Amino acid sequence: MKEQFLVQRAQNYWQTIFLFTGMLALMLGLGYSTFGVEGLLWAAIIGGFGLYMSTQVPTKMIMRMHGGRLLQAYEAPDLIRITEQLARRAELSPIPHLYYVPSNIMNAFTTGGKKDAGIAITRGLLEQLDIRELTGVIAHEMAHIRNNDIRWKGLANMMNRMTNLFSFMGKVLLLINLPLIMMGTYSIPLMAILLLIAAPYLAMLMNLAISRTREFDADLEAAKLTGDPIGLAKALQKLNFLNRRGRTWFTPVQKAVVPKILRTHPTTMERVKRLEELAPRYEPIFQQAERQWITLYQRPRLVVKF
Repeated sequence: MKEQFLVQRAQNYWQTIFLFTGMLALMLGLGYSTFGVEGLLWAAIIGGFGLYMSTQVPTKMIMRMHGGRLLQAYEAPDLIRITEQLARRAELSPIPHLYYVPSNIMNAFTTGGKKDAGIAITRGLLEQLDIRELTGVIAHEMAHIRNNDIRWKGLANMMNRMTNLFSFMGKVLLLINLPLIMMGTYSIPLMAILLLIAAPYLAMLMNLAISRTREFDADLEAAKLTGDPIGLAKALQKLNFLNRRGRTWFTPVQKAVVPKILRTHPTTMERVKRLEELAPRYEPIFQQAERQWITLYQRPRLVVKF
């Protein structure tokens, strides 16, 4: 398991580095060819300010926008204990807060950075998953916090937006200079025109690929935190099955057939396969170290009915 873990971790790491480098090179190349060095400096200032402000929105405010509220220990003691122990294993301090969202949509998501992190779980998810599967889902969200994926995805989105802006402004300048081009007094290289057209699509595809890679890495980290990759795999399989029956699972998947390169998340089959590759010699950490607490295959004990 350790060898397979290291192979997958290295693969995810270098793929992330490669994609970020590609996005950065595309953004800088397009920006420099359109506005020069001064334009790049202004773009860096504006983009950096926007990225900073996007990380300053309090978690409580974001959760309120989704109709969520803080889940108290007496309401769901098992889930709170799972969250606390996973946070300790992930070496996160302070411990991320667990929020309850009264929605029938099966969903779990993370907001905030390491110092103000929140994990939201919907009523639909609580009604469908047992304690083992929920542990895998919470560990997956915990892994996003540990890996700073919110910031990484924010950076990727910022570069994507700046690339789109450079492309748009370049097309405007091209349109303005079109009469001069037609009269032959001004020329633009064909490669520059192709770059203006293709850059937004290339940036979007690389942004989506980064998102898929971070999901793979979160699955991997979740398996390490719980010692139970099969728990998360079962959750994915169950939620995918329910989605095929017309419901929505906790990762955003359209019901129509979507090409792999246009997905924000890998397919369930890919994720389950990678998790199962880690499983042959696994022993769930929580079974080993907290026998008095964990009871697999049971639903979480909810004192208050939601």
